[in-house]
Amino acid sequence: MKSNLFARHRRSLVGALVATLGAGLAVPAAAQANWPSRPIKLMVPYAAGGSTDILSRLLAERLTEKLGQQVLVENRGGAGGSVGATAFVKSAADDHSFMMVTQSQISINQFLFKDKLGYDPVADLQPVGLVAQTTNAIVASSSLPVTTFKGLIDYAKANPGKVAYSSAGVGSTGHLLNELMKTTLGIDIVHVPYKGNGPAMQAVVAGEVQFNTDNMPQLLQQIKGGKVKPLAVTTDKRWFQLPDVPTVVELGYPKLVTVVWFGLVAQKSMPRETLLRMNKAVNEILAQPQFNALLRENSLEATPGTPEQMSKLAATERVRWKAVVEASGATTE
Repeated sequence: MKSNLFARHRRSLVGALVATLGAGLAVPAAAQANWPSRPIKLMVPYAAGGSTDILSRLLAERLTEKLGQQVLVENRGGAGGSVGATAFVKSAADDHSFMMVTQSQISINQFLFKDKLGYDPVADLQPVGLVAQTTNAIVASSSLPVTTFKGLIDYAKANPGKVAYSSAGVGSTGHLLNELMKTTLGIDIVHVPYKGNGPAMQAVVAGEVQFNTDNMPQLLQQIKGGKVKPLAVTTDKRWFQLPDVPTVVELGYPKLVTVVWFGLVAQKSMPRETLLRMNKAVNEILAQPQFNALLRENSLEATPGTPEQMSKLAATERVRWKAVVEASGATTE
């Protein structure tokens, strides 16, 4: 499965990977030899157990092996990843510190939090490169009397203001997609934000909310275990792990198509040669068949590339999500 969103940015992945690996060869020999000289910190701006955390820990293990220094994952969730991102930006300059982000931290939150956001995603952060992507799935609590996406829509229309959904936080793609659903489908639903994908998923399993639109990695086992009911996936083609679950395109809602992507960023102060060294290491890992298989087991697909490709995608996403926020009236309240 490959989304059209990524098709424009990944027409020549092999070429991009070769170019990126080649760029790594231009890094000064002294920098290559001396970095890393101590453990590396990988900030995850969400609570443990969600898709960003799962991917970060898989990558950290391989980076530890490749770089010869331990890569330590640090979780700091809250406010759709803004709490962790702000802390990352405001911490002392450190060329051994990186953060795993989604489009929320660099393409969405500035339009929701506005002047309350504690950082500027363009001025304060620089992309290292994309790492992986996944789909969102729309799932319902096992206690909710619906089995289809249409059934959920009809139920929400019959019970205005009484159907709640959980999200990984204000500004998450799940939050924005459901706000888009409100305006597109004309339904009155209630947003209940949590501090990460894991807690949001547990909320729908426990029946604290009626449904959830979130990343596949933490939902798959709950779906297979019958704890939640899958209603649709938000890609334009069926997801390889859920071949019987329809897409939002099949159901007549192409505006809801969304791919969730993950990438590494560094502080603006990080030297270019160090950034390229990490990009090279990540892309070499993403080229490993065994690691690709591991990602797929966890409902993820590798997306190797250059810092420039990630920057271009983030800019494209800002245009889309700014329009969604304005059209839906989504707020941080």
